Amino acid sequence: MHRRLRVWTLACLVLATAAPAHADEPVPSGLGGAWLAEDIGGNGVIDDLQTTLEIRPDGSYGGNGGCNTYRGKLKVQNGNIAFAPAAATRKMCAPAIMDQEQKFFDALGTVTSWKLENGILHLTGKEGAPAIRLAGLKNSTDIVIRLPGPEQSVARETISYQCDADQRVVAEYINAGSNSLAVLKIGDETVIAANVLAASGAKYAGGRFEWWTKGDEATLYDLTKGENAPGVNCRKTG
Repeated sequence: MHRRLRVWTLACLVLATAAPAHADEPVPSGLGGAWLAEDIGGNGVIDDLQTTLEIRPDGSYGGNGGCNTYRGKLKVQNGNIAFAPAAATRKMCAPAIMDQEQKFFDALGTVTSWKLENGILHLTGKEGAPAIRLAGLKNSTDIVIRLPGPEQSVARETISYQCDADQRVVAEYINAGSNSLAVLKIGDETVIAANVLAASGAKYAGGRFEWWTKGDEATLYDLTKGENAPGVNCRKTG
């Protein structure tokens, strides 16, 4: 009888020790939402490279570091915050992109507090050291495409192009198995184009545009100008 009592007492002690001393608090309303990095560690960011952070009401966070997608868990206690190490995909991009992405992840790991000023989110480390400054992504829409069959890995890459007549195109390429899309930002217009058959290179068609890439060069065709109209020549910049 005494032996059973001692075992039960020990079990209660183990359970009490394993319980967390403080439960995580809800995510503050001003902190949640989708954000775009404007500065990392006080050193700015690469133009047209989308490094994003989304903080969700359930305490999870994720986004795109510029090359790889990632996800993790946010801890909120006594007004302080901490981003637990994130799990990320392992795609390789250009060295400059990988460098910024690593700096973003490193800076995220130093964050202890936050402040919202005029729609800008400031994430800071110990003693108020600047970690990341982000702007809200208010005018964006997520589109989810579900493909039948076994789960497939999704590869994403964002490339900027400088074109004739000082025009710029930012293309995000999304590949899942045999399915390929290009999300083209052309001035103030965003077009989703699907991969179509081409004699060489990769060709995408969406709306009134055709986008034909060959190596580091690309050509943008506006179909409203006629099928024989010359395209705008573009060259990869990052």
